[in-house]
Amino acid sequence: MAFNPQQIIVDLNKLVAGRPVCIAYSGGVDSHVLLHLLANTQHPQLTSIRAIYVDHGLHSDSDKWRDHCAFVSKSLDITFESLTVSVENIDELGMEAAARQARYQAFSSALFENEVLVTAQHQQDQAETLMLQLLRGSGPSGLSAMDRESRMKGMTILRPLLGLSKADILDYAQLHQLSWIEDPSNADLTLNRNYLRHQVFPNLESRWPAVAKTMSRTADHCREATVLLQELAHLDAQRVCIHPPNILSVSALTELSEPRQRNLLRFSIEQCDLNLPSTVILQRVIDEVCSAAEDKSPHVHWPGAEIRRYRDQLIIQAEKTTNTELTMQHIEGASELELTDGRWLKWQVVSGQGLKSHVAKGPLQLKFRQGGEKIRLQGHSQHKALKQLFQEWGVPPWQRQFIPLLFVEQELVAVVGYGYAEHYAADIGEKGWLPYLEPVE
Repeated sequence: MAFNPQQIIVDLNKLVAGRPVCIAYSGGVDSHVLLHLLANTQHPQLTSIRAIYVDHGLHSDSDKWRDHCAFVSKSLDITFESLTVSVENIDELGMEAAARQARYQAFSSALFENEVLVTAQHQQDQAETLMLQLLRGSGPSGLSAMDRESRMKGMTILRPLLGLSKADILDYAQLHQLSWIEDPSNADLTLNRNYLRHQVFPNLESRWPAVAKTMSRTADHCREATVLLQELAHLDAQRVCIHPPNILSVSALTELSEPRQRNLLRFSIEQCDLNLPSTVILQRVIDEVCSAAEDKSPHVHWPGAEIRRYRDQLIIQAEKTTNTELTMQHIEGASELELTDGRWLKWQVVSGQGLKSHVAKGPLQLKFRQGGEKIRLQGHSQHKALKQLFQEWGVPPWQRQFIPLLFVEQELVAVVGYGYAEHYAADIGEKGWLPYLEPVE
């Protein structure tokens, strides 16, 4: 792709579609070229443009770099903002990934409603990303590297320079006599991307001069393959998913070939907005969870997520990491109550459903399962053990301890979200109070 500034602006405008634009401006040559390009455009629909610099606090000169970015933005008549972030989890993620995570989290918090983030990654960045993913053993999705338009943390990210070579960008910068920052960390060979950039790619380019362009084309092919795999997963989900996207039928899933099982599991996990597991962990789901006897409740977990089985259901969910103790609480006057884990108990007034008014208005005690509880549900002639009812209702064992129970003195009168006792239930035509849970946001 030849560097045609006007065509880049035209293509970008189609992606922007009238939305305001925020440029990720680091002060380096790539983002400076992008900033200059957009600042000098005359396109009537690209009028709301601003720049954000993220200070990671990792270098003593970061204040000077911020001031440089502010000066350049002002000279180009571009609104400028600086954000300071704290880079965490370096030991766990590595410096590059930890800084990137902090940076994009800052952008996500700072963007206005409907604003798009425009970044300056180019063809060389694309080739490096593909190589890094290849060395991690990634599949087609990872090898797709970066797209010209993508979504992350609720943001729309556009990369208009992705088809340009580094040489094109440097030529533009020199032609317009731009002044940019050279971050000394870019020469740190302990960072994987820098090692590829300075040690690996020069040797590849000496043998195959068009290697970056060729590898970018490979990323495009992998992205196309990923789209096809997603379309296949959509079709399989129609057969397998009981409650899309997080509850799958084990029996229907295991009718698929293992590659299609893995493809659907990855697709469903992504649809739940959870981190993808490693190939080894994903295979454990198939070997240990799907293959377990139906009366077992196996589960596999990885950072931030887990997969459990109950009967024929495979349940994908965020890993419950809170150690908050669920304690007894008193309720008066059918009032809203915040539980110790952040959920809210609330009430809905419904004719002929829920608890009688004088019961709901208390006093009530909110407790959690201890074992041995019984209740005679509305419309039933006999008491039943709560354990039996949970089995009839299909409530997985690991969820039962989190379901609130309402008591009048020592008598169980309501299982929130499931049922209430005959003697305490509102009659037909009578105003009743129905308790329900509002989840943590």
